[in-house]
Amino acid sequence: MKAAESTVLRVLQGSKVFLVPNFQRRYSWRAKEWHVLWNDLLREYHVHHGSEAQNPDGHFLGSIVLHPAGGPASVLMRHLVVDGQQRLTTIIVLLAAIRDVRSELDPTWNPGEYNDKYLMNPYDSDYPDRLRPTEPDRDAYVRTVREHIPTDGIGQAYTFFIKRIRSAAESGEVDVVKLGNTLLLHMILVEITTATGDSVNNIFNTLNSRGKPLTSADLVRNELLLQIGDDASSDAYRKYWTPMETALVNEGPTGFDDRQFVTFLWSREVAWDPTVTRQDLFSAFERRFRSALGHLSTNRRRDAALDTLAEIHADHILFLFTREPLSPEFDALGFAPELRRSFERLRRWGSEPTTPLALWIAKHVWLGEVSQLDATASVDTLLGYLLRRALAGIPTNLLNRLLTPIPSRLAQSAGSDVHRTIKSILVQKGYYWPSDRDVLNAVLTQSLFISAKRQVPFILELIEESMGDGQAVDGEFFSAVHVMPQPLSVEWLQDLRDAGVDIDDALSASETLGNLTLARGVNESENDNFFTWRRQLAGAGLRLNDSLLALDRFLPQDIRARTRHFAELLLRRFPKAADDSGAGYAVSLAGSSESDRLEAALQAIPEGAWTTEGDLVVYLGSELQGVRSLVNQLDPVVARLVRTASGAIPPWLNEGLRAEVLLQSTDLSAAGPLDAEALGDLVREVEDVADDTFADADDVNDFESEV
Repeated sequence: MKAAESTVLRVLQGSKVFLVPNFQRRYSWRAKEWHVLWNDLLREYHVHHGSEAQNPDGHFLGSIVLHPAGGPASVLMRHLVVDGQQRLTTIIVLLAAIRDVRSELDPTWNPGEYNDKYLMNPYDSDYPDRLRPTEPDRDAYVRTVREHIPTDGIGQAYTFFIKRIRSAAESGEVDVVKLGNTLLLHMILVEITTATGDSVNNIFNTLNSRGKPLTSADLVRNELLLQIGDDASSDAYRKYWTPMETALVNEGPTGFDDRQFVTFLWSREVAWDPTVTRQDLFSAFERRFRSALGHLSTNRRRDAALDTLAEIHADHILFLFTREPLSPEFDALGFAPELRRSFERLRRWGSEPTTPLALWIAKHVWLGEVSQLDATASVDTLLGYLLRRALAGIPTNLLNRLLTPIPSRLAQSAGSDVHRTIKSILVQKGYYWPSDRDVLNAVLTQSLFISAKRQVPFILELIEESMGDGQAVDGEFFSAVHVMPQPLSVEWLQDLRDAGVDIDDALSASETLGNLTLARGVNESENDNFFTWRRQLAGAGLRLNDSLLALDRFLPQDIRARTRHFAELLLRRFPKAADDSGAGYAVSLAGSSESDRLEAALQAIPEGAWTTEGDLVVYLGSELQGVRSLVNQLDPVVARLVRTASGAIPPWLNEGLRAEVLLQSTDLSAAGPLDAEALGDLVREVEDVADDTFADADDVNDFESEV
């Protein structure tokens, strides 16, 4: 068995064909994985590469394992894809998308340059394509890559990349020729080739079950101890590193999980270089660390390395503080109660992209370089920024890119008012800090329980606090529930019809802020009618339920009035800075980009699953006819995922689209229909990785379990 680093170009070029055995699972990557590959490619696109590099130079994508395939003697090299077929298939589909956009933009260019070298196979008519997927995916692959007709899951990947390449090219962000060269020359694979007599199953099992690569935390530790030296490293390890491992590494069923440790180290590192990702954390740390030690004598180098380790140890205590600000364990830090409560509110919000900034603020308060009053105002402003974005429905996928650079910018403006500096950053173009008008326009239709599901209970607690004396609500005893239930009971449906309410209007309002409340000790599934439910909610003793007691019915107009009232309370508590340069984004988001929200949800649906128009009404907070209109504008490969409750193609699709959907795979029964809440969960998972700053190589580049 041989293993070597190789470029995509070297893997694909030559008289080769890649055969995916039929015992492998069919193509199953979706938006979450496509986002990672696309962001990795864009990042590498902007890296300067020396023209004389002899070895592979670029971004590591992962590994593929190939085994010689049997057959008659031929000039064609046939390879079984033992592992990595998802990655290899996606790379080839991405190349096809680059080919087709390049052909659109430059009709004089000959796409045969890509076809003959990387996508097709001119050497053997029995294998006309460079890749032969499993039998269930073979037709979709041919139709998508060779015939330019996106089909099934492979076609979804193609349309995903086509739209992003076209958009990036039209905006001037990328040159398509350079983009293709970046993929071919600077995206690196480890190509593992087995020998003819090797056992394919044994190799696969060995690769997936033995050994675990060193993580970034392991590499940082080893570098520190190397520079400290043998004499002092044992004591340093026990004194400084072991307590950090104890606090930040968890032992689970599959071994030790140090992702929180890596997050801590990454949160420190971006204060020096905001472009650092968790994937290149160690190389950035090593470069900075060795540069700081380079001019020192041996003894001074050891002392400086010890000081660095001691500083990391001190920082980890502050990192733990940001995770549990009210714990008595951190009383010794001397932070004022109000500052700790502000950090606690930020922790309750639960947005991981705030971690580097929260750590930076805590550290500089502890060092005496930022006042506690300044820090409290800064943390509250950050929370208000996040809250307004959630109410306006602004996606979270850019938050890492927006918030990660702030600590380094604060470091560059040492001595200035931190709160004022943070506000001046957040009002800049591109940060999208919604104005009052933006929030109030969007919140009436925003499906908050879907887009901000994790934050809903806390948002309701903030509303309750704002209605009273500001005392915090003990969220441990309350849960978030719908006033008008989902699904609607027979009694609720009849009551709405008696009031002349359009049921689709009620459904579209059911996930908005005004239909949500806090309750204690009640079961939402028992919400058969408003009268009995109102009495149960009153038992919680909360002010946000008081307005319900005066109503005989709870109708869509009541939901909208309650939504606006709640939003106004929150906007007064968390005002925006005076600069209004970000205004208007939420308005446009709620309107013109609704189709983008729809497509993002459908692209995230896993293989074999689908959703219904009713669930899309709830997810988007739109009217039924609006949803149908949006679906009828989709590519067939995406529209096929919208079905009736029984899984059939909807009769309301326009004739042309329906005919094209019928050409797609109709086997969408494996995973069943996904409701609105499940769609929201999927979209959030995609958003967590869509921002390239937080793509985690340990998760993305592991071998796939493809059998």
